[in-house]
Amino acid sequence: MPKIVNKDEKINFICDEAYNVFVNAGIDDFSLNKFISDIKMSKGQFYHYFSTKEQLIYQVMSRQTSRLMEKQLESYNTKESFIDKISAIFRIYLNQEKYYSDLRKLYIDTLHIYITSKDDEIKEFNHSLYQTIFHLLKTIFEEEIKKGYFRQDSIFLAKSICATADGMFLQSLMIENFDLKTELSNYFLEIEKLVKIN
Repeated sequence: MPKIVNKDEKINFICDEAYNVFVNAGIDDFSLNKFISDIKMSKGQFYHYFSTKEQLIYQVMSRQTSRLMEKQLESYNTKESFIDKISAIFRIYLNQEKYYSDLRKLYIDTLHIYITSKDDEIKEFNHSLYQTIFHLLKTIFEEEIKKGYFRQDSIFLAKSICATADGMFLQSLMIENFDLKTELSNYFLEIEKLVKIN
């Protein structure tokens, strides 16, 4: 009797194994043929789950990003202050632990895939991710306004914070010795000073 394979378990296994290879070897040096051989799978089996190498990369990164968002939301929900909440949302840029630095490296390696993709699934994932972040930022400002801490018109800064954080991340890739954590933390403090009611 043939062994019954749970498709979701198999996809999770492949994605977890690929993530480890991406972290250790980098995506640019990733060999799909070697990977398929290393996980003891035939090409036919692999292509049953993933149509292309890019689809595998996307699945791995979208799963990791979803895990990251879960961690950030858990942290966000335990915070009280504006700085602590906003720092929780941008934890990927501020935290120096290995998990976060590995993920930042993979974001750099896959940036071109997400920027230039014509794949509707990837476009929708990007849209959904940013909508979630924008919603959280707007909520933070609304809470501070409701408490009487921030000016009413400060809510318009919510979306620009995300653009600035992403811009600083790109700067950190291009400018030697750019201290992303310090620069971003200082930016959040400046925003708080700018909109706070004295």
